[in-house]
Amino acid sequence: MTAKKRFSEKLLFYAYIAFSVLLLAGAVTFSVLYDKGYRVKGFSIQRTSTIEMQISEEDTWVFIGETPVHLTKNSGESISIPNVEPGNHLITVIKDKYFPWAKKIDVPSDEILILYPFLLKQNVEAKEIMPGNSDYIRLVQHFRNKTKTDQVYYETDTLIIEATESGVSISKRNGPNEKPIKTDAPVTSVHQFLNNQNVVTYTTQTEMWVSELIADTRIAYKIFEGKKIRLLPENDTLFVQDGNRYFKINL
Repeated sequence: MTAKKRFSEKLLFYAYIAFSVLLLAGAVTFSVLYDKGYRVKGFSIQRTSTIEMQISEEDTWVFIGETPVHLTKNSGESISIPNVEPGNHLITVIKDKYFPWAKKIDVPSDEILILYPFLLKQNVEAKEIMPGNSDYIRLVQHFRNKTKTDQVYYETDTLIIEATESGVSISKRNGPNEKPIKTDAPVTSVHQFLNNQNVVTYTTQTEMWVSELIADTRIAYKIFEGKKIRLLPENDTLFVQDGNRYFKINL
């Protein structure tokens, strides 16, 4: 074997080693960047984002598009969904026997987005309380008491909620105010929905609604309709006076 041939073989061997090292380094670099949320999109590199939310009920599925990404095991579970690619996504929260919650969101690059889903039972029903029932007597006394006025204002950690002649005003302690909830009639009372600070139960004289507070497009449900409504919330129960009749709604 000539010296020239041996030199060529060594050169080829070292080139192979260098190429292998570069290939391995590239694969390791790509893996590290991928784990950190970097993605190649077209001719640019973007970083993924994280979606955070708290789910009130256990055994609740969270979907991004048609892909299930989380199943809650506990009530009031806080979850974090990493590596959500930038772009438009449909986020859906589903639990059996509850109304689904779904929102289309535009996910930017390299941000943490906080969502505020809420779940409402599909079988919410107002059951009339008849005379002789202990709740009936208590409610008559409550609503006849002149000092027991309807709640038209309350505060959470971040929001100030107030009933108005044209809807519900939502003021933030820090930052710009949310768009008000507009109604066709004056709002007569406002209450926090269960333990969810981002959902309100409000009444007009003839209707009761549950609505999101923080959202560009709010999800809302009408849960009662009457002639002259007054409301007394107690834990997970709503007691309603409608004229001379009284009702109980278990949430």
